[in-house]
Amino acid sequence: MPFAKKLVLHCPNGVPAGMVELAAQFVVDGVKLVASVGPACREIEDIVDDAAIAAGSPEKNFILTSAHPDELLADVIEFAEAFFGEYDGPVQVVELRE
Repeated sequence: MPFAKKLVLHCPNGVPAGMVELAAQFVVDGVKLVASVGPACREIEDIVDDAAIAAGSPEKNFILTSAHPDELLADVIEFAEAFFGEYDGPVQVVELRE
């Protein structure tokens, strides 16, 4: 089952193993927004950005990313829910633990 267009990645334990492959799957699935929360969220944001760039065709594979290192999960979900237009749809929360 493909990922939703809007994702919130909750990564409380840092960058999980397999994050590069997971980010590549986000591109394949057409994810449009990835907001990450947790201590390594900036690194995760970079991995998702790199996956979108590696896929080429920026118009087609662009993923809006944001990092929220010191925010509550509920606040980041609310942030993601506020996007509409090409980002319309439910927010899928993905818990990533090592």
